[in-house]
Amino acid sequence: MTRRSALAALAAAAHAQTKPYSGRTLVIVTAHADDFTIFAGGAIARLIDQGYTAHLIRVTNDEKDSWDLPPGETSHRNTVEMRAAAGILGIQEIHSLDYRNDEMDPVPETEIRARLIFLFRKLKPWTLFTFDPSAKYEENPDHKKTARAAEDAAWNSGVHLVLPEHFTVGLGKWTVLDRYYWARQLDRDDANKAVDISSTIDRKIRAIQAHKTMMRHAAHQTRARLAQAGLRLPLLDEINEAAINKLVDIQTRERAEALGKRHGLQYAEEFHYVPLAGGYVMRNAVPIR
Repeated sequence: MTRRSALAALAAAAHAQTKPYSGRTLVIVTAHADDFTIFAGGAIARLIDQGYTAHLIRVTNDEKDSWDLPPGETSHRNTVEMRAAAGILGIQEIHSLDYRNDEMDPVPETEIRARLIFLFRKLKPWTLFTFDPSAKYEENPDHKKTARAAEDAAWNSGVHLVLPEHFTVGLGKWTVLDRYYWARQLDRDDANKAVDISSTIDRKIRAIQAHKTMMRHAAHQTRARLAQAGLRLPLLDEINEAAINKLVDIQTRERAEALGKRHGLQYAEEFHYVPLAGGYVMRNAVPIR
């Protein structure tokens, strides 16, 4: 072996260690522009650092999440800021389904599922991040509908009798191989995977802060609700970018630190993780040679 080929082999081995998931794709299905950063931004950034290529699918148009803007401007600003947040995490491409924010109830779940199946067959994700369809404490109807449609699409995209018209345009069946489900609050039995985000929490925080319109809305809502209860948060006496960013930093670190303590980590995110298969199958599966 020549010196050059030896150095190339060493470089390849080092790359394999730092990028163990090179060649894999992950897809995030989020109802709203900020969900993925808040619930899974650290884990997504870590997997991207380890070699994954990431795509984001947003289901709604986010036209109602601002404090004092009309719907069209609200949707536009939230879309621009979502792209900035995705860029901070390293997400490669964004796909928007553009259903009206908070008006998804009359939309057939099968319609959303069909559009997701098309994208899954096109993008071929190894891994899916989305809401937990079995979360007990979810109150947002957009979150619940997105979760059910994404879960159904993840396994139906691998069934050859489901939407066979896709195959006429060159797509093939594709089954998502593992899934990370997030929720506002996971039951302890469901929270079966903790991801160490100590190396990516700063990027997660910057990504959340990039949702300036949504975070400003959240700050005003928090202040208004506290006032109804006869309370005030001194940090929000004056709502400006510095105060909002500080609140995001405090709340994000506080939650990640609390989850990390459960698992002996500095900062963590928790997921209901669904692997390719369980039990006997994964204990006895061997690499194809």
